[in-house]
Amino acid sequence: MASNKTSVPETIGGLAGSISGAIQGAYAIVTHQVPPPEERKGVEEQHEDVHFEHSDASIKGVLITGAALVVGLWIATGVLYFYFAFLNHYRTAVSPPPLPSALHGHPLPPEPRLQQSPSLDMQGLLARENWLLNHYAWIDKAKGTVAIPIDRAIQIVAQRGIPPQKAPPDLVLSKPQAGTRSTGFEGKVEPEPR
Repeated sequence: MASNKTSVPETIGGLAGSISGAIQGAYAIVTHQVPPPEERKGVEEQHEDVHFEHSDASIKGVLITGAALVVGLWIATGVLYFYFAFLNHYRTAVSPPPLPSALHGHPLPPEPRLQQSPSLDMQGLLARENWLLNHYAWIDKAKGTVAIPIDRAIQIVAQRGIPPQKAPPDLVLSKPQAGTRSTGFEGKVEPEPR
């Protein structure tokens, strides 16, 4: 009993045979070893399982496919346009209201901010400090407190000395050699060399 089914090795062998025949035919065409048309008629009759395409691709099919592609792209674009318009409206309807600070433009961030021109800022700071060090100015007019130039203050301290200060009542003084936690030298104080 013969079976109509072919085995896998037979199928692979048939494919390999047709591929090798195609390669030999292509080689014959390239090397101009193709027989004249009269002789080829016999070859065509010998290989009845070989078929050739007798017509080109259908122009009508290509045009219909191209038109369908263009129409499909326009439909997809229209659907996406309306979908994004819906999302934009949905976002404005669902989103919380803007913060009050955002309504007034761009507020300045809190201090300290980055300097826009550090060299100019430094020059301004030095000018203010030099003016405070070298000029008289009122600190508190009601109490009669006045700022005096630094040179004049040094002369006054050199002439009169530093006035004694009244110690607060809860002041506790420790000798540095005591090495307490309040002096910061706990266990670190070594005796001075003699």
